[in-house]
Amino acid sequence: MSELFLSSSLRRFYLDFETTGLNPASDHVLEVALRGAAHLDRLISDAPQPSPEAFQVHGLSQWFCQWQGQPSRIVLTELIAALGLSPVEIVAHNASFEQAFLEGWAEREGVELPEILWTCTLAASRLLMPKAPINHQLGSLAASLGWHAEGLHRAGADAELTLRLYEALQPWEQIKTALGPDPGLVYLAGPLRGDGSTETISHNQAAMANLARWTQAVLPGATLLVPHLNFSFMDESGERGLEVRSRVLHSCERLVTRCDAMLLFGDMTEGMLRERQVAEFLDIPIFSVPGWGCQATPQILVSPARAV
Repeated sequence: MSELFLSSSLRRFYLDFETTGLNPASDHVLEVALRGAAHLDRLISDAPQPSPEAFQVHGLSQWFCQWQGQPSRIVLTELIAALGLSPVEIVAHNASFEQAFLEGWAEREGVELPEILWTCTLAASRLLMPKAPINHQLGSLAASLGWHAEGLHRAGADAELTLRLYEALQPWEQIKTALGPDPGLVYLAGPLRGDGSTETISHNQAAMANLARWTQAVLPGATLLVPHLNFSFMDESGERGLEVRSRVLHSCERLVTRCDAMLLFGDMTEGMLRERQVAEFLDIPIFSVPGWGCQATPQILVSPARAV
C-alpha cells in the first residue's frame, strides 16, 4: 500500500475550492464543497471579481456569488465547524492548491484551523501510473473510468469525483501489487452486446478501449488481451448477431485458457460469466475492478494461487 493511502482512523473529508485565480497570496475562494464525513456547499458573497481565466473555467461571476453566497468569514466558520475536532484528513485533487488557499483564507480571517492530514489524489494517480497515456486531470481520469462528469469545475461535482477517484485508486494499487511487475497475459472482460444495438456495442467498445489504456498504465509490464477490440470486426448487432456472438464467446473461452489473470469490469453478463467460469476452473486469478461507471468496490474473486 502506497504511503499516499496510509490506513487512518481519522474522519475523512473530500474538499474542493473554486477560486478567483491561481495565487493563494492574492486570490480568494469563491466556492466551497465538502463531502465525506460532512456535506457542505457554499458560495462566498464578498470575494473579489474572478480573473477572466478563472471565470472561463468555473463560470462563477461576482454578481452570482453576491446573489447566492454568504460572507467569507461565515462560510469559513461553517467549514471549520463541519470539520469538527482535529485531527482530520482532507482529500483533494491537487491538494497543495486547496491547502494553500485554505491556510491563506484562515490567515486573512484570523481563524485557527484544525490539525489536518492532507491526501492528494493527483499525486496518487501519478504514482500509480507514472507513464500514463492520459493526463491526470480529474475530468480525464473520471472519463477513463467511465464516469459521467457533469458539472465539472464546480466545487460540489469535483469534490464528489475526488471521493470516487480516491475509492478507485486504492483497489487499482492493490491489483498492481498483487500481480507484480510482470503480470503476464491479462484478459479484460466487460459488457459488450447489451441490447444488441450498434450504438450500445460501439459505446462498450469505446469504454473498454479507455479502460485498456488505464490498465496498461497501471500494469505496464502486462500483455493485455482485449476481446472487445480483437473481435470488433465481427458484427454482433441485431438478431443475426446472436450467432456471431456465440462464435465469439467460444473463441473468448479459448483465449482465457492462455491468460495469467483476468480483470472483470462492470456488471456481470452471460458472456462474462462464461469467461469467469473458465478462469475459475483453471485457477486463474480474477479481479473485479473499478471502472465502467460501476461502484468502486473491487473484489478478488479467486485468490492468486499459481505463480505468474
